[in-house]
Amino acid sequence: MTTVRHILIALVAVAASCGLTALATPSTVWASTAPQLGPLNPAFVEALHDPQVALGLGRLPSPVEVSVSRKAGARAARAMLPTRYSLVEAGLVTRPVKDQGADATCWAFANVAALESAILKRQGRSTDLSENDLVRRSGFWSTRTQRYAWGGYDFMAVAYFARWAGPVRETDDPYGRYRAPTPKRGKTVRHVQGVVMIPGRRSSLDNDLVKRLVMENGALSVGMCWDDAAFDTAVDDEGTHSTHYLPEEREENHGVAVVGWDDAYPAERFQGMYGPPPAPGAFLVRNSWGADWGSDGYLWVSYYDAAFARDMGLGTWGGCTSYAAVADIGDYSRNYGHDKLGVTGRVGYPDGGPVWAANRFTAASRRPIRAVGFYTLSSDTPYEVWAGPSLKQLTRRAKGVSALPGYTTVRLRTPLKVVKGRKFVVAIRLASPDGSYPLAVERGRRIPLGNSRVVFAATGASRGQSYVGAKRWRLKDLTLSLPRTNVCLKAFAD
Repeated sequence: MTTVRHILIALVAVAASCGLTALATPSTVWASTAPQLGPLNPAFVEALHDPQVALGLGRLPSPVEVSVSRKAGARAARAMLPTRYSLVEAGLVTRPVKDQGADATCWAFANVAALESAILKRQGRSTDLSENDLVRRSGFWSTRTQRYAWGGYDFMAVAYFARWAGPVRETDDPYGRYRAPTPKRGKTVRHVQGVVMIPGRRSSLDNDLVKRLVMENGALSVGMCWDDAAFDTAVDDEGTHSTHYLPEEREENHGVAVVGWDDAYPAERFQGMYGPPPAPGAFLVRNSWGADWGSDGYLWVSYYDAAFARDMGLGTWGGCTSYAAVADIGDYSRNYGHDKLGVTGRVGYPDGGPVWAANRFTAASRRPIRAVGFYTLSSDTPYEVWAGPSLKQLTRRAKGVSALPGYTTVRLRTPLKVVKGRKFVVAIRLASPDGSYPLAVERGRRIPLGNSRVVFAATGASRGQSYVGAKRWRLKDLTLSLPRTNVCLKAFAD
């Protein structure tokens, strides 16, 4: 595998030639205020242009990176965290550990494990959810076979849950039957309304935020580089211990879920080719290779594993996903949204200024709009939420700061009354705390593969759906500047 840091210039050149990077200049239609696409994650560009790097390994890097400031990390460090914790011992994971078989679908198993754990933690209910439905209905890739063979990343799962396509129960769409005729559509059994998404760890001991999310929300979907030589299973007086320790940085290729930790886990138990690590401490990890693998499907990964849930800097393969708000399906009656596939790009202005964005919808009933859902890509992002019958009749309905990146639902202080069959608008203002491009968008993507191009994200956008501008009174149709692009912004009705 190649190293991301050493190929940035080449990646930018390749990506530009294939239409995967930001536009070089704003559209001449409204050049003074036109938003620009932010750069794609270089690791994503590399993976999709070099199938030997990632395709078929299960875990892909996201096209869009999230960022967390050191200030946010310091807040987590101040939390009172125990030196040892286990969701397994607390009964906050579903049993048994599931088996992805020979498919490259670990990303789906890791996210479903995280969501199942969150439901147990928040609602005390054990719910067996379908990974198969998530993979089949993710909407990415050109064919069903590609969805099972070429891998995925956490934003794919979040988009599926955020649009309420799922989750559905395992019994409605069991795993291993994807080659059979498509089953009848299962009923969505939960509404995912909040997700925290953070980059990987900066160092071997940068673990506080990971631990805090496991404590607060349940299992955490993360990535790792699986290496057979780093793995070992041994039996001692305390039982079976399956371990993994890789001392060198590598690109991730496998998705798993963190379900606990032990700061005193002995270093000498790591007996793989690279072990032992320099000091004690390890994460308890749920795999997706069945309960007969490892220690009932689990293993311990050293804090010092340099390719486990790690942010490698320029072009990270890292990323960790925690399901923070999961509700019963009676919370809202309707989900209005244009972004079926969720975040595949980001938009902003080169000067780092705030971005205004709006989506126009047609009311399907008289039920008022009670909340909106949107993504933030950096920690401590200030936001405002506006709504009204038209772009020129917007009033502010909420404001706040998103402490950590991810997907969030914000209730309106005053619901927006709507008329069935008539248009209404919801809007957000996002400031950029770190100068990056703050607005999440859905944009069609094709990737070169051999002598052809494969549809990675088949999206479409129509005039009159999404609007973006530097000022609220200067909102322009986004398709005039960026065709096939929609704002990731939803509205929820009573």
